[in-house]
Amino acid sequence: MYSAKDYDQALLTPESVFADPMEIVKTDSMTPEQKLAVLKRWEASATDLETAANESMTAAAVTNGSSRLRDVGKAILELTTRENVDQNNMVQVAATQT
Repeated sequence: MYSAKDYDQALLTPESVFADPMEIVKTDSMTPEQKLAVLKRWEASATDLETAANESMTAAAVTNGSSRLRDVGKAILELTTRENVDQNNMVQVAATQT
């Protein structure tokens, strides 16, 4: 079971709390909206890593970033299907709050 402190840490660096994006989908310790927020953060981190790796052209980093991005994408799809969460609505809400 994850605590509020774990959730706060996962919002900063999801991979420091969860070994795999599907762990987020499967946990009962967060609301669907919290899960989506953490997955979206992980997606942004994986995208940044992939972009940086592509710019430096290091094959290992590109492979690691791509696999994480795919894993996060699968987890987001699973969450939105299972929990009936609209990821587009969540993104718009987050964008208007900043």
